[in-house]
Amino acid sequence: SRSEVPTPPLNPRPRSRAMGVSTSCSCKENGSFSRRHEIHIVPQVLEVHVPRGCKWVSGLYKLVDDANANRYPLWKSVDADIFIYSMNNGRWGIGAHQEKAQGFDTETAYVFNDTPHEGLMPHHLMGGWMHSRPAWTPDEGIKCREVDVSVVLERADEKRKHKVPRQPPKIMQQAAAKQQAVNEAASDDKSDEKLEEELAKKLEV
Repeated sequence: SRSEVPTPPLNPRPRSRAMGVSTSCSCKENGSFSRRHEIHIVPQVLEVHVPRGCKWVSGLYKLVDDANANRYPLWKSVDADIFIYSMNNGRWGIGAHQEKAQGFDTETAYVFNDTPHEGLMPHHLMGGWMHSRPAWTPDEGIKCREVDVSVVLERADEKRKHKVPRQPPKIMQQAAAKQQAVNEAASDDKSDEKLEEELAKKLEV
C-alpha cells in the first residue's frame, strides 16, 4: 500500500529548476536558505529493482521531457503510470497516479530513499531504500541504476516478439461461424435440416 514517508529532522526544499546537464539548487532548512549543491548529469533511463514488497514498481523509467517534480527531474515507467520523483521533503520516491494528481507535492510513495538527496540522482544514492509492504521496511535489495536508452528499445522488441495474438471473444467466434454457415448454405443446395446440423457443430467452440 501507499504510505506517508516518516517526517525527517530536516526538510530541504529545492528552489531552482533542475533540468539539463548541470545546474545548482538552494536547500531550505529550518525556514532559511543555506547551502547550495550541484546537480550533475541527469540520466535518460533508470532501472529499478524491488525484490520484495512493492515489486510491481520494478522496471525501466524514462526521463520526462519538459516536466519536473518539485523542480527536480521526473522519470516515468515505460510500462505503467508510475514515477520516480523528488518528494517535497527532499527525498526520492516512487509512486503513481495519486502522487501525480497532487503535482508530486507530497510525502507519500510506495518506495523511497531515506537519505536527503541534495541534488544527487537516484542511482547515486548508496542504500537507504525502503518499501511500504507491510510497513516501512529498509531493503538493501532495492537497486536503482542508470542504463542506456537502447535498453528500452531492446525490451520493447522482446515484448513484441513474445506477444501472444489476442483471441477474439467467444461470442465473436460463434457469430463468425454462423455467418460462414449461412454463406455456405447460400452457395450450396442443402436442406434446412442439414444446415441446422452443420451450424450446431460449428458453434460447438
